[in-house]
Amino acid sequence: MAIAEKFLSDTSAQRAIRVTLRPAIASDADLLWRWRGEWTVRRHQPLHELSLVQLRSDVASQRMADLYRSRGEKFQWMVSANGEPVGWITLVVSNWEHGLAEVGYALANEFQGSGVMTLALGQLLEDLFHHTKIERLEARCAVDNQPSRRVLEKNGFRYEGLLRGYFKLRGTRVDNLLFAHLRQDYLTRR
Repeated sequence: MAIAEKFLSDTSAQRAIRVTLRPAIASDADLLWRWRGEWTVRRHQPLHELSLVQLRSDVASQRMADLYRSRGEKFQWMVSANGEPVGWITLVVSNWEHGLAEVGYALANEFQGSGVMTLALGQLLEDLFHHTKIERLEARCAVDNQPSRRVLEKNGFRYEGLLRGYFKLRGTRVDNLLFAHLRQDYLTRR
């Protein structure tokens, strides 16, 4: 996937924000590790504890070309705003035969609420539904994570249900909302 680029009009600052998306590389692990430690990133999701070395190895093992050959399980992209890395998107393919995958994302604290992730996820959807065999893309968010829910809804994801006690977060079972986007819905919406 080539670097995608979209512009977000930030009326409060009266300037355009250029949002880009590119495949993550091993040297991005330092940023990913730092962001994974931020409270605003961890607040709604149970991120596995990984050392910097483990994270670097995980990112280095990903082969983006495999995504377009219907192989591989996990892929990550870096999200940038005006050339500065600000977050990431992760795609986990659960079944290539049926075209099933799940997407997750996070932004560094200072960029949350800026509209950047809405644009970045939109760019990824365009690429996935036009250039891969993914047919159904799922996403989950904690019931009280309204900003994440808005990102999904603005990108055409449909609410499919409540997942009661879906995971454990800091010792407490947390309900999640299930959203999904189908290739056919995406292509007919365009």
